[in-house]
Amino acid sequence: MRRLNVILLALTLFISQTLLANESGVISDVNEPAVEATEQGPVEVIQSTIIKLNQLTAAVNYSPQLASALVDQEIAPLFDFDYISNEVLLVIVANLGEKEKAYFSTKLKQNIITTLMSRLAQSQSASLRFISARPIMGGAIAVQLQVNGYSRFGLNIDLLFHQSKERKWQIFDIVLNRDSLINYYQRMVSIKTRRYGVYGMLGRI
Repeated sequence: MRRLNVILLALTLFISQTLLANESGVISDVNEPAVEATEQGPVEVIQSTIIKLNQLTAAVNYSPQLASALVDQEIAPLFDFDYISNEVLLVIVANLGEKEKAYFSTKLKQNIITTLMSRLAQSQSASLRFISARPIMGGAIAVQLQVNGYSRFGLNIDLLFHQSKERKWQIFDIVLNRDSLINYYQRMVSIKTRRYGVYGMLGRI
């Protein structure tokens, strides 16, 4: 669980660090509509969200209500949850119906977002530095970041972006030390399926 928390904390920090070019900018209204991801690459898609969340975390008083609204409107759409859930479900033998797959995807989304919200409230003391962006197999892009302040020597993570079925650039995995978000949930699903069966797993994810 610690490894998952590190991965999700790093993502939260990536989103919540103030962009140097916007440190003196005017705070935007979080209710403004997001720029269409179909017209942007992954860097622009992320940047538009970083600005708003940076301004939120820079506020004198952290607001859980404002953070929750911003996560729902700006952060959750960054993830391709359907792709992530389909990849996770590859570890089970049973063929789930569309309703079960949709249920699993929703539960997985809730799990990840809940953890992100928890990490967001604790991310004030760390810092992050952009390292690189590189193309990988299948036309995807890996964005490497260095997170300082969480461990003694810092750590690097990769945010993996691809174009979803809707042609939007979204995060489909997060990699830390050769482990990833998808791998973590695959292990969780495998353990719970062996212990409780497929439908027992669905109720405990």
